[in-house]
Amino acid sequence: MTAGPKKMEILAPAGDGEALRAAVFSGAHAVYLGLKQFSARRTAGNFTPEELAGATAFCHARNVKVYVAVNTTLWPGELAAAADCVRAAAEAGADALIVQDLGLAALVRRAAPELPLHASTQLSCHTPAGVRLLASLGFKRVVLAREMTLE
Repeated sequence: MTAGPKKMEILAPAGDGEALRAAVFSGAHAVYLGLKQFSARRTAGNFTPEELAGATAFCHARNVKVYVAVNTTLWPGELAAAADCVRAAAEAGADALIVQDLGLAALVRRAAPELPLHASTQLSCHTPAGVRLLASLGFKRVVLAREMTLE
């Protein structure tokens, strides 16, 4: 027996509280957002850990998932602060973390093993072998490289 088609998910960016509310009230099934640190969307307002907790509660009360983007390359001196961001996302009840740094992925497995990992487009995965490798590392979703063609 084969599984039926997967339900499409409408995923919207939420760079600040206003964009988050707009996405939710416009019918998004999920939002992705960043914290003040380690988000590739630096020009967005982004969220503090306290704001993240409120945003997640707001979304979950409306059956909307929250994916937190911690998707920059980390320097060795940033690992402790990145671990704090991971813990804040887990404590807020985020539904997944979007990451690009494989070292951070390993840190997530230790700091918040229950938190699903999604591979960021910044990871530049563009082959079936790459997807299989990321799956073997615990990633549940892969956002493919932007540079890919339809073929």
